[in-house]
Amino acid sequence: MARRRAGFTTRASCLLAAGITAVLCGVLLGETDLVRAGVLAAAVPCAAAVVVHRSRVRVANRRSVDPPRAAAGQSVTAHLTITNRSLLPTGALMLEDQLPDRFAGRARFVLDSLGSHEVRTVSYRMPNLGRGRYRAGPLRIRLSDPFHMIDLTRSFTATTEFVVTPVVDRLPPVEPARSDDLGESSGSHSIGSHGADDASTREYRIGDDLRKIHWRSSARTGALMVRQEERPWRAQTTVLLDLRAAAHAVAPDDMLEGLDPRLTSSLEWAVSAAASIGSQAMRAGRDVGLIADPMQPERLRFGDSGLLSTHLACVQPVSHSDFGPIAGLLRAAARDSALVALLGRLDPPALRLLADAHPRGRSSPAFALLLDVDTWAAGPDRDLGDGSAPSETEGAAAVLRSAGWRVTVVGQGSTTAQVWQVLLAGFTTSGRTAAVRR
Repeated sequence: MARRRAGFTTRASCLLAAGITAVLCGVLLGETDLVRAGVLAAAVPCAAAVVVHRSRVRVANRRSVDPPRAAAGQSVTAHLTITNRSLLPTGALMLEDQLPDRFAGRARFVLDSLGSHEVRTVSYRMPNLGRGRYRAGPLRIRLSDPFHMIDLTRSFTATTEFVVTPVVDRLPPVEPARSDDLGESSGSHSIGSHGADDASTREYRIGDDLRKIHWRSSARTGALMVRQEERPWRAQTTVLLDLRAAAHAVAPDDMLEGLDPRLTSSLEWAVSAAASIGSQAMRAGRDVGLIADPMQPERLRFGDSGLLSTHLACVQPVSHSDFGPIAGLLRAAARDSALVALLGRLDPPALRLLADAHPRGRSSPAFALLLDVDTWAAGPDRDLGDGSAPSETEGAAAVLRSAGWRVTVVGQGSTTAQVWQVLLAGFTTSGRTAAVRR
C-alpha cells in the first residue's frame, strides 16, 4: 500500500509567485497585458497540478534482500522492483529507501521514465553488517510531470526484515567422550529403585507429574527437580554464554573500522564460539541447551542450528554482573550434560560459583574457554609479546581446574577451531593457544 502526496516544485512556486505579483502590479498600474501575462504564468503550475492528479499513474514496489540470512561481516544486497501499472508513462522517478538504523540517511536512486507496465529493478549494498536483526524500508518515490512543476510523492509501508547471524566456524570432528555423559548408553535404561540421589534427578519440565518432584534435591539446587525413571539416549551439551557487559572488552574506536568483530570484541568472539560449538554438537547428534542471561534463569533448548544462530544473532550484553540467579541451572547442567562455558573476566563471586557448580569427581565433563579479555582491550595491533596470560586470568583458570573443569585460556586472534581442539585434547597444564591473525 502507498500513500500519495503532491506539491509544487521550486520552479512551480517561483512561477506562481511571479504570476500573482504580475497580476497585482498590472491591476495597480492599469496594465492589462501585464495582468494577462501574470494570469498565464500562475495558470501553468495549476494546470500541471490538475493533470498530474487526474493522470492516475500507479506505481507498485516489490522488495527482497540477498542473502536472506547473512553471517556477521558479510554484505547484504537489497533489491527494489518498481512496476508502472498504469497505461500512461511516468516522469522521472526519485527513489529513497530508508536504511537500517545502523546507517544514516537513505539510499537514493533516479530512474528515467517508466513506460506502461514496465518493470525495472534497482539494488543497493549494505556492507560489513554486524550480527543482529535489521529492517530496511519503507520506500518513498517522487514522481514529476514533464515540466517539473509538480512533485508527487508516494510512500510505501512495506519493509524488509532480515537477520545477520554470528559467524559459525566448522570445528574439528572432536567432541566430549560419550562415556562421560550421563544418560549416554546404547539405549534408554531404568534407574535403580533405592532412593533418588543427584544422578537420578533432573530439572522439572512443564508437563511433568508433580508427584515426581524430589524436594530434597530441589532445596539443595535451588531449582525444581523431579525423579528420573529413565535416562535419555541422546547425549546433551549445555553452553554457558557469559553476556555480562563488565566481563568483556572492546578495542579502541580507531581500530574498529572494517575488521572482523571477533577481533575487536571479546563478546562477539564468545557469541560466535557459542554458535559454532552448538552447531557442532547438533551435527554429532546431541541435544543442545543454552544458558545466557543471568536475569532469565532458564535453559533454552534448541534442536536446529539455524534456530540457535537466529537466537544468538540478537543477544546483547547485560548490565547484571551476578551469576547467582543461574546457580541452580549450572549445577543441574553439570550433572546431566556436558557443560561448555564461554567466560569473560571473572570476579571472585562468579569464580566461586562456577567452581562450586562442578566439584571435582563429577562424571559429567565441564569445559571452559576463559577469554583473556585484556588482549581485546589492547586492540588487534598490540604487541603479543611472549603470549603469557595475565596472572589474574591464569589464577582464575587454576581455580576452575582444581574444581574439575578442563580450561583453555583464549587470547585475541585465536580461532574457535584452534581452542576447541586444544580444549578437548586435554592440554590443561598451560591451556594457552597461539594468537593467530586473520
